[in-house]
Amino acid sequence: MRQNLFARLGLPYYLHGPAYAENTDEARALHHLCHALNLAGEEAYVTEEGDGALHTPRLTQDRIEAHLRAGRKPIVIYPGSIDDNPLGADQVVRYLLSPAGMQTTLGTPPGEMLVAWRAGLATADVPLLSTPLADDAAYAVGRQQFARQLQAFIEASQRRFNPSFAAPASPASARPAGPRIVPGRLAHPLDRPAAPASAGLPPRPSHSPIPVRAAPAAPMPPAAAHVQPTAPQPPLLQGLKTTPAASAPAPAPFKRKKRIVVYSVESTWSPCPQIRLIRPFAHLQDEWELVWGIRDGQLQGDYLNNADLIVLHRFTPGLMSIATLQTIFASRVPIVYESDDLLNDIPHDHPEAQQGASWKEGIEYAVKHAKAVVVSTEFLASKYRDLNPAVYVLPNYIDYDLFYRPVPQSTAVDGKINIGLLGSSIQPSNFALVDDALRALVERYGERLHIDFVGWECPKGWEGHPLTTFHSFVHQYVDYAAQLRQWNWDIALIPLASDEYNQCKSYIKWLDYSAAGIACVFSDVSVYNEVVTHDSTGLLMPNASQAWLEAVTLLIESPEKRHALAETAQQAIHAGFDLNAKAALYNATYGKLAG
Repeated sequence: MRQNLFARLGLPYYLHGPAYAENTDEARALHHLCHALNLAGEEAYVTEEGDGALHTPRLTQDRIEAHLRAGRKPIVIYPGSIDDNPLGADQVVRYLLSPAGMQTTLGTPPGEMLVAWRAGLATADVPLLSTPLADDAAYAVGRQQFARQLQAFIEASQRRFNPSFAAPASPASARPAGPRIVPGRLAHPLDRPAAPASAGLPPRPSHSPIPVRAAPAAPMPPAAAHVQPTAPQPPLLQGLKTTPAASAPAPAPFKRKKRIVVYSVESTWSPCPQIRLIRPFAHLQDEWELVWGIRDGQLQGDYLNNADLIVLHRFTPGLMSIATLQTIFASRVPIVYESDDLLNDIPHDHPEAQQGASWKEGIEYAVKHAKAVVVSTEFLASKYRDLNPAVYVLPNYIDYDLFYRPVPQSTAVDGKINIGLLGSSIQPSNFALVDDALRALVERYGERLHIDFVGWECPKGWEGHPLTTFHSFVHQYVDYAAQLRQWNWDIALIPLASDEYNQCKSYIKWLDYSAAGIACVFSDVSVYNEVVTHDSTGLLMPNASQAWLEAVTLLIESPEKRHALAETAQQAIHAGFDLNAKAALYNATYGKLAG
């Protein structure tokens, strides 16, 4: 933001490209860049219709003439699909968005500069400007980098074309992180303009609150139609050149991505959406667009324009009235129910048991009426097949590099052994399986041990124990992965009582802990014995206190055994469960359901 009220304004930016409603990578990149430039304090315009949720004013002839009268010749940004200069501008930026041969700054005309959307679209001397195409995991990881690229682009383009430009006095490192494409950290996806309603289709929900049980169900209003201006538009940049501009060739078409609208009340940075949706589809960005369809507790019906699938995620349909679900199912877009837990049948000692009782009706309605159900385990699939035979199993995988920590080569210098239990492992019915063993261990080893409890509340009787630390559950998935590495656990305990709810769970803890180089002890139940090889990639123990005591004692006394278990398991995860190599399974399954 410019602070000097009377400072000379920089040159404006005109971005020439398709309307935002075309929903192509090219359209999104140009409109998001215009939005980012305006948020950064610059003045930027688009030549075609934008989106009401973005700061992308449309260019008019009056605005062009005002700029020219003030001596502010525009910097016109063309996508790489346009080879000539249809607007007849003197100052041109070519924004390379798709492969079209390795372009280089050598031979670039004096009135032009090049930038590329990603490496590989041009030679290394062409600067990058990786404008986010969506509010997804890739943007969360790369936001700071984009902010730096944007600031560098502004300074380079203004310096190139504006003789009076003065670079900011403060160093780049002291500047703010840069504009956010959307508010919040992965708070919601980028909005899309509504399209005209198709004949014969029922009204789509549009910005409607999710009705609570106590409230009468209200029908959701149809999305507003996107109205194109009927008045003829004057020619752009009239008078910038004395010779007429050449007509532009038709832009190279971009492949349309398949769109999934996710109805989930869980934040996109929380673990379950990250594991089951955000991260798998971040590996499929060339094929799929993932849009979060609930914002501030309201259904965003306009996101259904051009949607190929709707995903009802986990307990979200349990929060909706049946009338609301009926309206969603009337949209004619195929609907999938997705979950990795048996959330319509939660045990009494679970932290969400009370809420879970109220979810049952909505979840089971969604399961019955969905085109398909996608779950993480075969046992969970068997629980839903009585309600819907079209159940698909997509196992959990992880981004291995996110969790990777080298296996500790030896015991810490102080000789201390760190033991960890997390999440469901400290729920009463599960923790009871190891409680006595842990008490015997702290009595035997004293200060040689330290135990971390991570979850909703500390296990009963362990509050304030001098050899333990209780950590509140880390809700942001990326932060959880970082914290897991930093806790430096030598041993993780995963007790799991044998009941139907637990048997529906996935082996995600084995993936996380093993990638982080931790030796693990598991209950010998189907969740784990189907993937863990006893005495090789983990220890599988019967749910008896003495068995747990002996297993943990073995790992405390034998650093070699700890190291061997952790290293073998880590290699197994890298070889067979790295999401980078398994994302194609998501593409195949969801592609079939969208077809």
